Amino acid sequence: MTRIRATCPDCGEIDLQPADIELHIVRADDGEVGDGSNYRFSCPACTVLVTKPADERIARLLATGGVEISIERDTVTIARVDPAEELRRCHPEAPVGGPKLSYDDLLDLHLALQGDAWFSELARSVA
Repeated sequence: MTRIRATCPDCGEIDLQPADIELHIVRADDGEVGDGSNYRFSCPACTVLVTKPADERIARLLATGGVEISIERDTVTIARVDPAEELRRCHPEAPVGGPKLSYDDLLDLHLALQGDAWFSELARSVA
């Protein structure tokens, strides 16, 4: 089970589960995490509700840990999304479209990688 360490202003460091934390993201016009994004939790020791700002790094860490995400743009809530789906959407290596890899494509790739000159052939085809 994922353990997330946070800090309560009264109790200090505490351990939480992903279900204990709410991540609220306000998307900026460029799609990045914008001002007003935050995460909140209730301290298990003293029950105080703690709200802290969330930047891009914190949002990704919490989403990776399985925290549910609420996304907002221009003060209108768009959706609650699955953390894994949000990470796939914004990951730099996420597929942007195009045809799916067929079995023929996979076989061609396999055969090309068996040769010693596969990298130079690839470099020629890209250049």
